[in-house]
Amino acid sequence: MRIKKIKRNVTVELFFIYFLGYIAITIILVVGVVFSMGAYKILCNPNTYNSNFAELESKLSLDYSKITDSNLADIDGFVIKINSSSEVVYARGHVIDEFKDLNIQSYMYLSGLTKENKILLNEDIIAHAVLEEFNNSIVNTKNNIKYSLYSKYLPDENSMIVVGCPYSAITQPNIFTKIIPYKSLVQILSLFNVLLILLIVYVFARATSRIFIKPIKLLLSGVMEITNNNYDVNIEMDTKNEFLDLANGFNMMAETIRNEIREKEKLEKIREALILDISHDLKNPLTSILGYSETLINNRDLDEKEKLEYLNIINKNSHRANKLMIDLFEFSLYDNSDYKFNLVKGDMSEFLRQIIASYIPEFEHNKFEYDFDIPEESYEVMMDEEKLTRAINNILDNKLKYNPVGTTVGIKVEIKEAYFCVVFSDNGESIPEKYRESIFNPFVRVDKSRNSKTGGTGLGLSITKKIINKHHGGIRILNSEIGTSFEIMLPIVK
Repeated sequence: MRIKKIKRNVTVELFFIYFLGYIAITIILVVGVVFSMGAYKILCNPNTYNSNFAELESKLSLDYSKITDSNLADIDGFVIKINSSSEVVYARGHVIDEFKDLNIQSYMYLSGLTKENKILLNEDIIAHAVLEEFNNSIVNTKNNIKYSLYSKYLPDENSMIVVGCPYSAITQPNIFTKIIPYKSLVQILSLFNVLLILLIVYVFARATSRIFIKPIKLLLSGVMEITNNNYDVNIEMDTKNEFLDLANGFNMMAETIRNEIREKEKLEKIREALILDISHDLKNPLTSILGYSETLINNRDLDEKEKLEYLNIINKNSHRANKLMIDLFEFSLYDNSDYKFNLVKGDMSEFLRQIIASYIPEFEHNKFEYDFDIPEESYEVMMDEEKLTRAINNILDNKLKYNPVGTTVGIKVEIKEAYFCVVFSDNGESIPEKYRESIFNPFVRVDKSRNSKTGGTGLGLSITKKIINKHHGGIRILNSEIGTSFEIMLPIVK
């Protein structure tokens, strides 16, 4: 199974989302405020409903001296020009008393006007929107009338222009504000900005939740599939954070469960096959024992020769059944993971020479040729001599049982890294390719007829493998064109 790797974690992803969210909210908030101010100015600006303000603003921009009293009459306003000597050198409209005798420096100070004409935004947006190029301030006259004043410094003439009108003139409701009052409009625009911010927060909240909700839903769906016994589920996740680790872990868990199920099914088939094989192998000797024993009991006319023949058959089949039961017991015993061998340090070279020496008479009796290559050096391994003898005997017994007269048997020792390796070879009968993978399984026999003449139970090599495994070693069948070769590997004690 291919495992995807993490490229970033949830913390980094959340950092980028919050960082981008902060920038986006800030930008949208600024845009929203600018839009609101623009909309407010457009909707509430006196220029949009009073042509006098529009004409007044145009003449102030081009040539203030062309402003007439009629331009100021409708708004009850005035325009004056004050020179550096604090003299009013130009006046039009209804000039209030406070501006008939005013020091230019005092006025500039009070109104916040500078010679550089730095526009100071008054808090009243409506008043400022009337003449945006002029500095705006709100004052109360001695008659307690609120006035909106606009001033601008003329550096070329070292003087200043002051435009004023009652505050009520610029706050007259127009067509739009008659329907929606100023305060309501401000509330609506404020609500618009709040909703806009909430929308952005919601969008980023959704983006953030995708990091958590979508992977969790995928994992939950996978868990539900497994709960419903669907173990073929595999979670595909496009994230590159810790949830990918969870998905990989889930997929490995699902694959482990699938493998365990397949292994369980495989073991179940092996168990069924074992039962069938045991039944088959026990049936023949028990049938013979039962049949010949009944003949001996029921037939009184048998002579001594016949009785002896029947007893020999019963005895032979009893040995066969007994050997099968012993092998089954031994196989089950070694298959138990809790069963421990009594392993002690021993010289494997000398141990192997002793076993081979005991087989030389049988090799010669069966007219077998033999070739042994065992080193003189001592190589110590941890062994249970009795059990290891049983394992090697099974291999050598098979050489004797299943090979014809004149076969050459070879036993060669090689030291491979930290392993004592023994190759048992012959030039006799070869194990077919289709049996080489399963030859160490119980009851696997090349002789499918299960010929009783060989005396085998089909458990010998299975027991051998379990014994070698209990010695922390391994056994395998080597590929060879002629005969059969087994290799045993045992770890050398350093």
